[in-house]
Amino acid sequence: MCPVRFVTYLSNQSTLLTPLKVIDKMGTKMKFLAIFLILIGCAGTLYWLKGHTAPQLIGKAYFSIKTDKKIVALTFDDGPSVPFTSDILDILKEEGVKATFFILGKHAEIHPEFVQRIYQEGHEIGNHSWSHARLIFKTPAFIRDEIERTDHLIKTLGYTGPIHFRAPYGNKLLILPWILKKMDRPHILFDVIAKDWEKPSPHIMTQRIMEQLHPGAIILLHDADENNIEDRSYTVQTLKTIIEAVREKGYQFLTISELLKEDTGS
Repeated sequence: MCPVRFVTYLSNQSTLLTPLKVIDKMGTKMKFLAIFLILIGCAGTLYWLKGHTAPQLIGKAYFSIKTDKKIVALTFDDGPSVPFTSDILDILKEEGVKATFFILGKHAEIHPEFVQRIYQEGHEIGNHSWSHARLIFKTPAFIRDEIERTDHLIKTLGYTGPIHFRAPYGNKLLILPWILKKMDRPHILFDVIAKDWEKPSPHIMTQRIMEQLHPGAIILLHDADENNIEDRSYTVQTLKTIIEAVREKGYQFLTISELLKEDTGS
């Protein structure tokens, strides 16, 4: 059935389909144009919904928490890696800051000693998938495997704390949120972004964070990338300055689990 006849068919089925009835009254060329614009609109909506700033339609997602307290969570994605994860852990230890590391299973498999060091030094470990594939337009079986395989490795390496999940790129549509809801797991996203992958100067990176900072924020940084080839020394070099600047504003750093307990939202 061609699109024009399909619209005509649907418009005859229900008085609720008023827009389709309007389209049905158009000329053939206008019908095709209207259908084309609707499809473009749907594609644009899907593109927006997959992004890390868009609301999640199923289950619970945290971009930040609601609180009046000056508390934030510092998170690192894509590790572990050499030497950046170790360098970051050294700084966190020196500054007395606890963070949450959303690790990739494929990197943790290569560097299990860093995973163990992370939790042994009091930090929290999160699941950032196994391969860093975009978990959209994937089968439920593929998405479950990415999550469960990484969970299993983290537990095998001796970690017994909560394992929160963050999707690669923060991408989501419907299947991933549905799976997380079935697992009774929230989706931990972020709302303060330094864009450290752009390798900005320490001043610019710190400025970006401070301009977005607010009570209950979740800060995103990186200690690696999906292929462990990018230089994260810019993040390492700026981390101490970021910590000092945030503290100067009276903020305290918490792990994700600690932060969630302070949420006063519904």
